[in-house]
Formats: sequence, C-alpha cells, structure tokens
Amino acid sequence: MYDSIARFYDLTHAGLTDDLPFILQLAADADGPVLELGCGSGRLLLPLARAGYTVTGLDVSAGMLDRARARLAQEPTAVQQRVTLHQADMSDFTLPDAAPFGLAVVPYNTLLHLDTAQAVAALRQARNYLAENGRLFIDLANPVDLANTPEDALLSLENVLTDPETGELIVHLASNKLDTAAQTLHITWIYDVSAANGGPVNRTVAQATYHYRYPHQMELLLQEAGCQLRHLWGDYDQSPYEEASSRLLLLAAKK
Repeated sequence: MYDSIARFYDLTHAGLTDDLPFILQLAADADGPVLELGCGSGRLLLPLARAGYTVTGLDVSAGMLDRARARLAQEPTAVQQRVTLHQADMSDFTLPDAAPFGLAVVPYNTLLHLDTAQAVAALRQARNYLAENGRLFIDLANPVDLANTPEDALLSLENVLTDPETGELIVHLASNKLDTAAQTLHITWIYDVSAANGGPVNRTVAQATYHYRYPHQMELLLQEAGCQLRHLWGDYDQSPYEEASSRLLLLAAKK
C-alpha cells in the first residue's frame, strides 16, 4: 500500500515531530544501537543518525525505502555510515550479523497495521534482537479514540497540500468504517492531484486496516512475545495513560 502513497505520506506527516525528542532520549538511555521496525522514509531514522546513533531501519515498502535512501544520500558521510536499511516484513525478518540492539522502536501507529498473529511475531522478532538490558518501545494511537470513530463511512477532508517539489495541489480525503466487535478500523485514503493552475485530476486510492488494542491486550501480546511491560504512558511527556490520553505508549523489556 505505501508504495503507491509514499510521497503523500511524507507530505501529510511533515509536521509530525512531537515524538522525536522522546525517542532521542530513549536512544540516549539505551546501551547499544537502535532498531526501527517500520522506518518508512526515515522520519525518525535520520534524526537518530544525525544525533550519533547507529540505526538499522526495516520496512516492507520498497517505495518508502527508496525515499529514505534518497534523503540519506543528502546527509554527510558520517551520518550515512550509521544507517543500515533492510526491506522485509517486520513479522518475519532476519538481520545477519546484527549486533544486539539497545533499543527497538515500533513507531507512530505502525503496529496497528498488524493482526494479532503478526503483531506477536513482530514483537517476538524484536525481542530476539534485543540486548539483555535492551528496551522495546511501541507508539500507538489511543484505542479509545479509535473505538469512538464515527461509523458513518463518509468521506472527510483531511488536508489540502502543495507539493513543494512539483507545485501540484493535493487534496487528501479519508473515509472510515469501524468494526467494534473485531476492534478494527478500515480506512480509505484518497489523494486527488492536479497542477497548480488546474487541469486534470489524478486520483490515488489506498486502503488500510487498523487493529486497535487496549492496554491489557497489549500487555498480553508482549507477554506472549517474551517481553515484560515496564512503563505505560499517555503522551510523550510520560504522563500516565488515561482514557482521555492522546497516545498509548509502551516500554517493555525481555522477561
């Protein structure tokens, strides 16, 4: 899916930086290199490398990784040398000769794309590559917010953007369909692209399913993957998780 919307993803997430200071602090507290599962085009990976951390990024999307490589090529040689990229499914991957990681990160909403079996497999894989004192960080939308998504399946306007590289106008629409019994949110994203001075509209449609889980369910997943929950937060300021929190953040360690 992300191959077809890679450039749109970067444009719509250009302002997403709230998590960066927090993750940089986690990396500073870690003893060893960083593994990012679902690194995409390098939104977190590049700042981590710039800050001096050795980072391995993994993503299933060739299109997103191509953008990461293009961005990495603009960095100083020292930064480039700190980064290793792999194309693989996060629930089934191998990292030959990888040193144990001090920190593994499953960033902003990435785990929502995985069903239960896939999520357990991904967390177990991450756990297996952690150093003995390593930590696993997972960043999720608050499941209460997702469970309260209106069930009207109507299209809503998300963004109107201008691509700085091409000058094209991009109208971003979305439609949601909630299944509370299955704890899934089915999302359709539509991107309508036209020249700045008008003309034909080219439409790209992508669909995804978010599998949302409550804190106790996440703790069970972590236990099944051989991990132990250490901290549960509701935001990047490390405030306790509550139903009204903006995020669901989990920090775990090996059992």
